Amino acid sequence: MRATAEVVVWWLALTGLWVLTLATPSAPELAASAVAAAVCALAAFFARRAMCGSWRPRAAWLTWSSVPVAAVRETAAALVTVFQHPSAGTFDEVAVPDEPQAEHDARLAVATVVIGCTPGTMVVTSPPEENRLLVHRLLPGRSATLERVSR
Repeated sequence: MRATAEVVVWWLALTGLWVLTLATPSAPELAASAVAAAVCALAAFFARRAMCGSWRPRAAWLTWSSVPVAAVRETAAALVTVFQHPSAGTFDEVAVPDEPQAEHDARLAVATVVIGCTPGTMVVTSPPEENRLLVHRLLPGRSATLERVSR
């Protein structure tokens, strides 16, 4: 039952992502999204099992949903920064809480996706045995997304 639920969650998320990219949804596009998402959902499920992954996401991580607003704001700032200073950027470490292994692995995975959605920051590495992420940032100053991930 849990396996089916996991595949369904992956399928819904991936189908939704595909549909969000469509300018005008049509029946063939929706069918293609459903099939492609099903294949990818199964691949994600079996990849997690092959790695012996056991994720336990927390409801509090839903506060990271402010990423779309941050993405728009940071896109404009990142473009200005890159055009003004092509070699801009720094590496920062983001500390993550010490948690049980399954929760820690889930946090690193979800944080990598969330941080990667913001244009000014990308995860360089997230060693599973350490309580930190190494990120490259284009923009100086505080980042609400990084602060939420580290809580």
